[in-house]
Amino acid sequence: MTRHLRTTALAAALGVLTVANASAETVLTFNWAIPPTHLMRTEIFNPWAAKVAEVTGGEVKVEFTTTSMGPPPRQLDIVRDGVVDLAWSVHGYTPERFPHAGVSELPFMTTTGEATSVAYWRAFQKYFADKDEHKGVKLIGLYVHSPGTVMARDKVLDSIDDFNGLLLRSGGGLQDKVSAALGAAVVSSPAPTTYELLANGVVEATLMTPDGYTSFNLKDHINTQLLVPGGLFNSSFYVMINEDSYNRIPESVRAAFDSVTGEYLSAMGGRGFDTVSASALEAMKADGRTVTDADPALVAEMQARTQFLADEWKALVKDKYGMDGQEVIDFIRAEAAAYAK
Repeated sequence: MTRHLRTTALAAALGVLTVANASAETVLTFNWAIPPTHLMRTEIFNPWAAKVAEVTGGEVKVEFTTTSMGPPPRQLDIVRDGVVDLAWSVHGYTPERFPHAGVSELPFMTTTGEATSVAYWRAFQKYFADKDEHKGVKLIGLYVHSPGTVMARDKVLDSIDDFNGLLLRSGGGLQDKVSAALGAAVVSSPAPTTYELLANGVVEATLMTPDGYTSFNLKDHINTQLLVPGGLFNSSFYVMINEDSYNRIPESVRAAFDSVTGEYLSAMGGRGFDTVSASALEAMKADGRTVTDADPALVAEMQARTQFLADEWKALVKDKYGMDGQEVIDFIRAEAAAYAK
């Protein structure tokens, strides 16, 4: 065989080997619907994708779409139908599909994002996993953000009377109910509109997690923040994988993939929010803004005015599942407190 032919044969063999190696790699497409600079990408899912590659020895690779393959309320549908392999979403986008999720959105349920996310995952496994609310996909993570607070343009909010008639942006659903219960004039709008609403004087204050100060560049329009122990509100996020896509993961590395889902991924989600919220809170203080803690009297009044929300959720799961909702609430609080220690 001539040298030229030997070289050609070697190149061909290497080409076959490369194709074989490429085919052995399992690529999972993750639908991405918000800017890739958001903390959920930089603090949660980019590190998680890297961890998946690490624990599977490069056998499983997660790739993100450059544009969303479906609107926010249809994330479960596009995963179930195989349009993409993975996605995250918010239970509140379609609350009628997920009765369980209301418990994590209640006021005064959050210690930290991480501790409460772990407690939430454990509660779901104990009480709701067999209810098949995520029918058609495999659930691989649940998490919540840091305790929800109130930011205001100028006013220091230190009594319940300060909320009377306050033009307050809230994010819809349960947040709107919380705002109205406090006596505020509700302006229901998604969080990304906050800057514009404040700049144009449409609102005087906003429900917000601390990370929003930097994430939404609110420095020019926010001067005060009221921290509420347990949070005035929260959001329930979930992560899912198409069942056929999960079954494509080689059995040799499936256990490794599983090891970075469930409680591991849930903790990672809550921790991502905690990390950015902590740094944003420090930035706000460094900017000379006023940050206050709600005093016990204000907290007690807030709790009294919003108790009906917990009562409504308990009635819902009692009617649908015959379940003691207070038991679930107590379980989450106990697990979060134990984890935090």
